[in-house]
Amino acid sequence: MPFVGDGTPESQFKFGYNAKNISMALPAIYDWLTGKDATQTVAYQTIMAHVSNEQEGKSLALRLFIHYMGDVHQPLHCSDRYTKEFPQGDKGGNAFLLKNHYSANELHAVWDNVIYNYHKNPVRPFTKDTWADFGALATDLNSQFTFKDSETKTHDFDSFAQESFKIAVHVYDGLKEGKTEVVPQSYIDKYSVVAKKRVVLAAHRLVYAIE
Repeated sequence: MPFVGDGTPESQFKFGYNAKNISMALPAIYDWLTGKDATQTVAYQTIMAHVSNEQEGKSLALRLFIHYMGDVHQPLHCSDRYTKEFPQGDKGGNAFLLKNHYSANELHAVWDNVIYNYHKNPVRPFTKDTWADFGALATDLNSQFTFKDSETKTHDFDSFAQESFKIAVHVYDGLKEGKTEVVPQSYIDKYSVVAKKRVVLAAHRLVYAIE
């Protein structure tokens, strides 16, 4: 979803729209995997173009569903900031450059690794030990937050994107764009909690969706 980030009149920009987006794909894939007819959706047709049969399509669809549930809870997957500097949008923070830290050199990557908190990807395939370590990390993260059933037991995929968008319009506050610009500790402290909470909320909603 686009927004103007520097006060420039919206009339100065030409906002684009791509029908192949996660907020459209999630309900279509969910319908397909739960036995409803999704054959006319962009998601179904796009997935089936890359596989040889329906069974393979559902396998890929499930993996994409899990991935997209994470994406839709990451604020910068649900926004595109337009400014005089970025008249075509900043591609969800991908064009907002920052000093490289833990292999994150732009704002989108900073949020992808949960504000530097989880910058080490586990080596795969998992071993018994690395799986146990990963599970312990997930258990610890989950223990930091509690949610009401009304927050987790829902299939309102559009609302997930709207939640992320409301956060996204503020995640540039306190930052300066540039290859030498460091993310302030005050920003890390503030948004680490927000980013972690989005991860855990995504996990709870995913569990509800696939139960």
